[in-house]
Amino acid sequence: MELPHFCPHRQIIFRESNVKSNNLAAPLLWAALYFVFGFVSHALNGSFVATGYIWLPAGITVSALLLTPTARWFPLLVLLFAAQILLGWLEHRELWRMALFCLDEIGVAAVAVWLVRRAPFPMEGLFFVRGLLMVGVGASIVSGLFGAAWFTATQGTPFWPTLRVWALSDLVGILIMTPVLASWSQFRATRSGGIARTEFLLGLASFIAVIATAYLAFDSELDRIIFDIDFSTTYLPLFFIALVALLWGGRGGALSVAVLSLMAFVYNSLGRGPFVELVRLNSSNALLELQIYLAVASLLSLLISALKTTREQLHEDVARWKSNVELALTVSRQLVYSIDPDKKTIAWSGDVQSLLGLPPDTLRTLDNVLKLVHPLDQHRLRQRWLEEESGDSDDVRDDMPFRLLLADGKIIAAIDMSRSLRDPDGSLVMVAGTWHFNGADLAQGRSEK
Repeated sequence: MELPHFCPHRQIIFRESNVKSNNLAAPLLWAALYFVFGFVSHALNGSFVATGYIWLPAGITVSALLLTPTARWFPLLVLLFAAQILLGWLEHRELWRMALFCLDEIGVAAVAVWLVRRAPFPMEGLFFVRGLLMVGVGASIVSGLFGAAWFTATQGTPFWPTLRVWALSDLVGILIMTPVLASWSQFRATRSGGIARTEFLLGLASFIAVIATAYLAFDSELDRIIFDIDFSTTYLPLFFIALVALLWGGRGGALSVAVLSLMAFVYNSLGRGPFVELVRLNSSNALLELQIYLAVASLLSLLISALKTTREQLHEDVARWKSNVELALTVSRQLVYSIDPDKKTIAWSGDVQSLLGLPPDTLRTLDNVLKLVHPLDQHRLRQRWLEEESGDSDDVRDDMPFRLLLADGKIIAAIDMSRSLRDPDGSLVMVAGTWHFNGADLAQGRSEK
């Protein structure tokens, strides 16, 4: 039976349809998340006049814009607008009011993200935290200004309280949702590597402790019964969030903040938790107090994970640089060393095992290295390293040919190119140099072995 032959034009059309479907799948998913978290935010807010105290879709919008290339923003923005219009229709809001709300919330966020993406720094590490704060603070304040001015002009609501609640709800929604979505959207399962087992178990214990201490702070009387405290237990989840961020990185820290936020919002909507009790003593709003608390938790996790990521990247860069230097030294048949005259120790860079056939640990002391040198050259090399002191500049010192006598009796010629670093009083501080080997001698030695 013959396989069917496909027309090249049909294959091109099929590929184009796949690309279009893939380009629409992500915007549809973002719009669905926007609608779901918008519905949840309205449920947690309850009834309100101008603006609610929780608005998690602000984080969905910023995450979608940050993770989507600018060339693909049009279908994304259209679907986000549609999700907000549908959400307003379910809430029995006027269509034109929802359109203005979309322009204010989604449009301002798009402009803020576009401006930050034009900045000449990468969106990773501490730069990501800075970019996220620039987007969050800028978009929330500008959007709040337009919203508060509109409600003040049309409904006579106070300007400053409306601006404060609007901006804080957007900012906290961005700080809670964006780190979770930005970090986990780039997750790839790997067969090897990743977190060490001990760090994973300690991180898991810390993550469980976040849930346990959140329950203790928001829905338990044990803290009051055992320790005779109430509000202070709200600091315990922050401590364990910091541990999770240190052990699991940004993804774990963002996930722990999201879990804490979910538990806190649910308990607060049920009239439980220290913030509800705090409001009974003051005239503030429980959701507003809670949002400040969650914003601090999110910023704590972001800063710790960013510092951890920056440090890991620095270590990776150093390891890569060291590997490149080691490879270059090996290919050029060289060893680089530095001598500590006080401790009589030598630190080597390069492939000692490949060039000399000896483990690097056997050449850590000056005496062991000099034993490897030919007896007729030992005194000259020791004097060059430790005793030589001339009035001339050390930069013009000539290179020194010498010989190495290996354990198998093979003699290898080498050239020492070294310089000494001295204090103003003439005392020796350090000796640094290079050994360069003859390729023919090394090749002959390998062939004899």
